[in-house]
Amino acid sequence: MRLLNSPEYQWVEKFLPPRFKTVESTLLQDVGSYEFLNFAEELLDEFILRISSGADKQEKWKHTEKGFTIFLKIKRNIILFSGYDSQKNRSSAPKKFYIQWERQLTSSRDHGKCKQGLILINDRGRIIKRSVKRSPYFSGIFNRINQLDQALIGPKHVVHASKVDATLQEHIQLIDHLLTDPAIKGVIHSRTSRLVNLFKTMLPELDLLDIEERHTVKRMITTELPGLLEGYISLSENNKERRHGELFQALCKMELTLHHLLEKLEELRLSKVDHLLKVNKMRYDKN
Repeated sequence: MRLLNSPEYQWVEKFLPPRFKTVESTLLQDVGSYEFLNFAEELLDEFILRISSGADKQEKWKHTEKGFTIFLKIKRNIILFSGYDSQKNRSSAPKKFYIQWERQLTSSRDHGKCKQGLILINDRGRIIKRSVKRSPYFSGIFNRINQLDQALIGPKHVVHASKVDATLQEHIQLIDHLLTDPAIKGVIHSRTSRLVNLFKTMLPELDLLDIEERHTVKRMITTELPGLLEGYISLSENNKERRHGELFQALCKMELTLHHLLEKLEELRLSKVDHLLKVNKMRYDKN
């Protein structure tokens, strides 16, 4: 994945046919897209839970809700997952995605892999076709398909891969390096250190958040925080003094946002445990 995200690969991608180019972020930043992809993730969570809890392993599912339709088809060596925006009066451009996942059939393989991942966007009659394999907006879907794949094999074959994105880890290391600069001192250093610790706490469970919230955290790590620190370091001593207070306020606002997201993560954990307890009670309460 590091090669695929490298500047060299991004340069090569410019010369690929449209359907092999990663979908532009601007095409997926509207509210309708967030709702669409979040709905797909929620259904995958439901499918994973049903299979993990020992429910009958259906081969096909179809679910329509909120103007979205999601399909899941499980074959011996392939998982097919697709969806489309079926509500015609939605303000965002109608979208349809299609993912073909090659299953992990033996425990010797770390995980399955995406063979094909496409999204079609109807932009006022013009069909835009793009790849979603490397889109950060689809990372939650791919992680869940992999979990579904492992659940189909059975618990004894589940491989617990790292849930922390390597690129995000590299950016956190960059922030740690910036903290060693003499210009980052006092309350700026302590507040930034607290942000880094919050990032490290959240990253293993980042997929539990919705798409927009994950995007917020990733933007902080990859762009906003390192950009603020690098910009501050480059200032003259006089301008550092002038901007010290504003930088501190910006860091405080970022920390407040992360605390809100941590509270939501705790609520999601609690909800998951409550659901499992409810399933357990239904299954074993014979009275």
